[in-house]
Amino acid sequence: MKINFSLLCAVLMIPMIFFVPIIYTQAFPSRHTEKHLVEMIIALLTGILCWIFFGYFESFQVGSGNALPIISQTFSPVMFVQLDFFLYALVMFTGTAITKHSWNFFLIFVPVWTLLVYAPIANMMWSKTGYLAQLGALDFSGGLVVHLTAGLTSLMIAFSIRRPPNDERSTNPTLEYIAILFVITGWFGFNLAPAGSFQNYGNLIVTNTLIAIIAATFGWLIPLADHDQPIKLNDVVNGILVGLVTSTAAVGYVSPLSIGIITLLSGLICHLATDLMNRTNRFYDAVDSFTINGVGGLIGTLGLIFLADTKVNPSGANGLLYGDFHFAKIELIAIVIISVMTILGAALSLLATNILSLRKD
Repeated sequence: MKINFSLLCAVLMIPMIFFVPIIYTQAFPSRHTEKHLVEMIIALLTGILCWIFFGYFESFQVGSGNALPIISQTFSPVMFVQLDFFLYALVMFTGTAITKHSWNFFLIFVPVWTLLVYAPIANMMWSKTGYLAQLGALDFSGGLVVHLTAGLTSLMIAFSIRRPPNDERSTNPTLEYIAILFVITGWFGFNLAPAGSFQNYGNLIVTNTLIAIIAATFGWLIPLADHDQPIKLNDVVNGILVGLVTSTAAVGYVSPLSIGIITLLSGLICHLATDLMNRTNRFYDAVDSFTINGVGGLIGTLGLIFLADTKVNPSGANGLLYGDFHFAKIELIAIVIISVMTILGAALSLLATNILSLRKD
């Protein structure tokens, strides 16, 4: 049943991943929709090849004594789940990159980024022999490994992009509504998959995921209510995404009340951060990936540092609220290491891509 559960979660995530590009195309003029969809699909397909040839090995088998495989002969359900996590990280920063870069950019950037950023970090955090895992760092379903890495990568890409003079957006609320429905549905697979079976805190994870969606959405809407501004569908979608992203680090380690507090604050902070980012011309992130994924993943991890509770999940840890300063120190070390590795790795990936593609920028 454990294998079947993992397979079900993995299959549930696939439509979610491929509907994210639909949401992202709403940030661009409708005449560019087909072009951007092609670019993001090529990025995802390139990522799948990377995962099969070397990504999974580097993420979970380096340090275990296994020989380097040319290609996996058995695509296990667990490998499928981890592929989905990887693809979600990848699709988030592609939304930022397509403002400037075409599909051939991803043919180089994705493999290099996988090699230098995602796989080493996944190995340190989620592999049994990983450095941060052995220290006792926690990340239930990817607040650090998936979302912080993707968000910081988006920020690095955004530094080379300037805001267009006319920030025109598509307007297809029905399509956006359908897309976020698939994202919500798939996210239950996203948050449940690391549990291995529904008996392992499945009720808690489902409850926390639902509360995260609601609390973060209301948190995102607070600044709009304060300024008496109309609520748009994009505001609700962003709030939902923030809740889902923020939930990932702590969803299996904290109580429903705690996840509500964490995600309510995250919704508010991420909205303010997005407004601040959108007022600068120093960089441009059309899909707000850094402020939703990077900031949201960070806030979720900080919430875990304060509110983790072994009464909720004995395999977790106690946070600062329950007097465990050692776990807080370990988790802060994980944040720093992952942030530095991502920033440096993303910068090197961009440099390598520019050199190999003979770009001058």
